Amino acid sequence: MTGFCTTWTILSVTSGDVFVSDSITINLGDSVNFDLSLSSAYPHDAVEVSQATWNANGATPLPGGFSVPTGIGGLVLPAQLTVGVHYYVCTLHSGMKGRIFVVNPNGINQPTFQTNISVYPNPATDLITVKASNNILGLTFIIADQTGRQVMTGKLNDETTSVNISELATGIYLFQVGELSKQTFKVVKK
Repeated sequence: MTGFCTTWTILSVTSGDVFVSDSITINLGDSVNFDLSLSSAYPHDAVEVSQATWNANGATPLPGGFSVPTGIGGLVLPAQLTVGVHYYVCTLHSGMKGRIFVVNPNGINQPTFQTNISVYPNPATDLITVKASNNILGLTFIIADQTGRQVMTGKLNDETTSVNISELATGIYLFQVGELSKQTFKVVKK
């Protein structure tokens, strides 16, 4: 996406356990900046969780979901904000949570697929394992560096696929599955 993309800001209040703008609607291709530096007396983070975890006021991170550092925050890029609802919480304060609704601005429905996919271990040194449900077998995966440059590609031919990342430099990578409707996971190579 190019052109009219926007960066939205979510703040934490200077005292207490609340995200300002805890429910926003953005367009596909927009970014979200979490500014958590205002509340030094009450440090916060923001971690994406499943809807079930969010409903239960839990703090278990969603595999491949976004997270921003405690007390600082950070930018969540469009690759991690696919069409749908993204639930997030502060892992340090039970009940401090919010939602990001991502809509497609052109009105064309994106094809979606229900998946159970996990990428582990994370962080990893040599191998990552991708466990995927049957309905996405045969799909292509891409691993990209932080500049968006594709560094590896392959196919999910089995329910469990091992990917050798030993040749990659230490750093953070994005693991994307699918072509039309992508799911993106952050992978840390140590």
